[in-house]
Amino acid sequence: MGLVLNHNMPALFAAKNLDASYSRLAVNTQRLSSGLRINGSQDDPAGYGIREFMRTDLQNKEQGIRNCADMISLLQTAEGAMAIIDEKLIRMKELAEQAATGTYTDAQRDIINSEYQLMAAEIDRIANATEFNGVKLLNGSVNSMHHGQGLKVHFGARDYEAEDYYFIQICDLRATAATGLRIAGDAKNDIWNTFSLSGYDVTSGCCGGGIPTLSDPVPLWQSGQIFSYGYNWDLKEDEDANLNKGRYVAGAYQIGSGTSLERLLDSVNRGTQSRARLDFRVGETFDSMVAENPDANCHRICLGDEIYYLGSASMAQSACENPEDFTFIPIKPESEYSAITDVPTAFAHAVNEYSDSYWAKVEEYEYRPGYVSVYVFNKEGGDHDDIFGTDEQLGGDIGTKSFYDSAIIWHKDETETDSVRGVYFGNGGEYWGVARSQPTGLGTYSVRIDGRDVGDQRDIWILNAGNSRVQSAYDLNFYGYGGAKFGGEALLPTGDNWVTGLNRETFVEIQNASGGDWAGASVRSQSGAQEALSALDQAILKKDNCRARLGAYINRLENTIANLENGYDALQAAESRVSDVDMASEMTDFVRNQVLSQAAVSILSQANSLPEMAMSLLNG
Repeated sequence: MGLVLNHNMPALFAAKNLDASYSRLAVNTQRLSSGLRINGSQDDPAGYGIREFMRTDLQNKEQGIRNCADMISLLQTAEGAMAIIDEKLIRMKELAEQAATGTYTDAQRDIINSEYQLMAAEIDRIANATEFNGVKLLNGSVNSMHHGQGLKVHFGARDYEAEDYYFIQICDLRATAATGLRIAGDAKNDIWNTFSLSGYDVTSGCCGGGIPTLSDPVPLWQSGQIFSYGYNWDLKEDEDANLNKGRYVAGAYQIGSGTSLERLLDSVNRGTQSRARLDFRVGETFDSMVAENPDANCHRICLGDEIYYLGSASMAQSACENPEDFTFIPIKPESEYSAITDVPTAFAHAVNEYSDSYWAKVEEYEYRPGYVSVYVFNKEGGDHDDIFGTDEQLGGDIGTKSFYDSAIIWHKDETETDSVRGVYFGNGGEYWGVARSQPTGLGTYSVRIDGRDVGDQRDIWILNAGNSRVQSAYDLNFYGYGGAKFGGEALLPTGDNWVTGLNRETFVEIQNASGGDWAGASVRSQSGAQEALSALDQAILKKDNCRARLGAYINRLENTIANLENGYDALQAAESRVSDVDMASEMTDFVRNQVLSQAAVSILSQANSLPEMAMSLLNG
C-alpha cells in the first residue's frame, strides 16, 4: 500500500477492530451485570423462546403450589369446625343415653330434649357459618359445585383432569338437614323433594354434549306447565290437597320451553306472590252495580300502570291524577255492557287476556254464601307495592297493607258502608317455601322445597296444577275465564286437554312438620331416645368419615405440593442453564475483549500519525 494522504486505511482498520472489541465488551458487561446470558431475543432467538416458555411454566407451578397451600388452609378450617361439631355430637349422644333410661318422666325428657335440640341448632349454625374466603364449607354447597363433582383445586399448567386438577368433596354436616346428619330438628319443616326433575339425557346434556347447568333450558318442560305450591297459613283448610284456593296459593309460576331450573328456583325464592282479593255477589252485572251506585259511573281497578275499568274511558281517566302514565283497558266495550251477566268472570278474563304482569282466578267465597271472589296475582314472587297502585289512583286511603286484613271499596259512593265488597291485600314477600337444587350425579338435578314452620299443622303442599277441569264460572281453579295467560300463552287448553304440572305426583313429601321421618328427631320419649342413639351413631360415623377424608385430602395436597416443588426445582435448573451466564467464562471473555479494546485504541492512535509522514515529504 502506498503512502497516501486522502485515505488513512490503517486507521480505518484499527477503528473497525476497536468497534468490534468494544461491542463485545459491552455485551460482556451487560451479561456480567445482569447475570443472564440472554438479555434479549437477539442474544439467542431459539434460547429466548425456550426460556420464556419455561418461565411461564415456572410461574404456573409457583401459583399451583400456592393454590394447594390455600386449599390446605381451607380444609384445616373445615376440620377445625368439625372438631367442635364432634364435641356437640358426643354431648347429644350422652343426652340420648340419659333420656333412654326408664328413670325419667316425659316431662323431664322434655328438659333433656331442650338441650339436645340446642346442641343440634349449634351444629347447624357452625355448618352454615363455617366458610373460607366466602366459600361455605359444611352446609353441602361445596358438593354442588361443578355439576356435583365438588370444589376444584387447580395446580397444573393446563386443564387436563388427569394431570392438572382434582375435586374435593366435603359432607353436609348440618344436624337437622335431610342431606346432612339427620338428627334432631323436631321435624320443624315440611320438606318436599323430587329426585330427577330436569329429565336431562346424561349422554348428551341439554345442548348436544356435556353435563347441563342450572341455567340451561330444561328440555322436557313444555309450554303449558305450571309449578305451584300452597301454604295452610290460617289452618282453615282441613285437607292440604285443597290449598289451591286463592288465599293459600303462595306461588304459581309458568314453566315453558326454554325455561331453566335456575329461573324456577329464583321465582320461588323471591317469596310469596303478591295478590289481592275482590269480592262480588254471585251473578253481579254491570246494570246491578250501576243501579246500586248510580253516581259511580266508572268502576276501576289499578294494577301497576294498567287500569281496568267499567264505564266510559273519559270517566276512568278523569279519576286519575296523571292519566298519561297509565294504560286504560276496558273490561268490556261499552256496547257490550248489557251482555255482561257476570262481572267477576269478565274482570278475570280481561286481566288474563291483556296483562303481562298479573293473572286472575275466580272462586266461590266459601265463608259468605252468595258471593264470589276474584284473586289477582302478581306473576313474579316477592314484595310488590304497586299491585293496586297508589292512594291517588284508587281515590281513597288503602290503609295498612298486611296479609288479607285491609280492605278498600272499589265501586261505592261516599255513603256506602258494605265493606265486604272491597279489595283485600296480600302484599307478598313471605317466604313460605325455600327452594334449592343439587345435582344427582346422573345428569339430572333434584329439587327440594322447605316449608316455613310457623306452628303445628301449618303445612306447605305441592299443588297439582293439572288435576282439575273448569266446571263452572266459579270453579275455575287457577285459570280464570278462558284460561290464565302468562306471556300470551294460554295455560288451560280447551276441550278435554288438561294443563300439565310439576305436582304432588312429581314431588315426594319426605318430611312433615307434624312428625319427622327420621330417627333421632327428638328425645322426648324413651323410644325416641333409643332411636336417637342409633341415629347419632350414624351421624358420628358420617362426621368421622368426612373428617378422615379431609385428612386424606390434606395429605394428598401436601404430596401434590412436594411433587410440584420437585418439578419446579428441576425446571428452574433447566431454565438457568438456558438463561444464566457462566461468570467464569464470561469474565475471561471480558478481560480478552478489554485487552483487545485497549490495544485497538493504542494502534488507532499510531495509525492516525501516518499522514504526517506524507507531509514531511512535501515539506522537503
